Amino acid sequence: MREAIVGLQKFRSERGEHAGLLLQRYLAKAATGKEGDPDEKRDLLHAAIRAAACQNDERASPYPAAFRRWQKSLPAGHIAKEFETDGRLIVGLGVENVLETGITLHHTYGMPIIPGSALKGLAAHYCDQVWSRGDSRFKKPTAEEDKAYREYLAGKGPAPEPNYHRLLFGTTDDGGCIVFHDAWFVPQSALQPLCQDVMTPHHLDWLDGSKPPTDFDSPTPVPFLSATGRFYVALSWRGPGSEAARPWLEAALELLSDALKSWGIGGKTTSGYGRLVEPGEGPKRPSVARPQAKSSPQREYKAKDRVQAVLLEEKTKKGGWRAKLKEDDRTGHINNSQDVPSDKKPGDEVTLEIASISPQTVAFRWPKS
Repeated sequence: MREAIVGLQKFRSERGEHAGLLLQRYLAKAATGKEGDPDEKRDLLHAAIRAAACQNDERASPYPAAFRRWQKSLPAGHIAKEFETDGRLIVGLGVENVLETGITLHHTYGMPIIPGSALKGLAAHYCDQVWSRGDSRFKKPTAEEDKAYREYLAGKGPAPEPNYHRLLFGTTDDGGCIVFHDAWFVPQSALQPLCQDVMTPHHLDWLDGSKPPTDFDSPTPVPFLSATGRFYVALSWRGPGSEAARPWLEAALELLSDALKSWGIGGKTTSGYGRLVEPGEGPKRPSVARPQAKSSPQREYKAKDRVQAVLLEEKTKKGGWRAKLKEDDRTGHINNSQDVPSDKKPGDEVTLEIASISPQTVAFRWPKS
């Protein structure tokens, strides 16, 4: 058994060339939990970092040629732009993985990639929350408006007011007019596409709502992989081409560009991860996104304050509740969603406790009697 472990570790360190395959199949022994070996986890991450750097080599890897073939395969009339990371990027942190943390990599080449579904979801949410402040036609249609739209298509009702959000992103029955393609890593835009980072959660019991935080809580270092470099973002028009398609493609790309700069994409965006800017812009943290709109000043809150909030229909990835402050547009998850009474439903106004808050986001906790 000992010889097999040593042989596997030697193989991945000397011959590993696919970061995704290494992370999925080349864990030699337990690396997490009380019995796990932290060195094994770090060695596996370092092997993945070396493999990604190897794929980035024009002379020794097929990835650069594959990237150029993919560019040529994009639909005619598409619109594209390169974005570079303003720091680090981590997409897929919570995906199923043999380690505690994951990352989204290209299945064939093991290089960082941003799924088109993630780009579309970010742009759609940003359109609904930010651009709609300047023009209500960018607001996501309600269920009643969608029903009226379906009746109009069936010839059973009048034509509804135009809605740009529906046009760009569609509904549950329609995919919309804009196709968001996966964003590939641009070869040689960074010498080391993958990097090792570490998070150190201090108050694990407080995060799940079981105990209050104290100064005696010990940090738990958790290493993980993040990406850096440039990504090629491409959008195309769904359906027959026309002269009217180009302005909508440009508007969608501008919308996505604003969202990537202001909100970022992927995990840990509240810690500064995930921002992407156009090459040459340098570090940028815009506080106001276009179109500019007047907004009410944010009220000052602090942890443990009791506030009025509205439960949202949108849930977290794990099915937990999300809520919005009644006083402004900040939204966030409810840490102890399991304590929310079963009779509560989206749209209900409730009293919550602030767990943490920043100018952009907020986390709630259901108050315990």
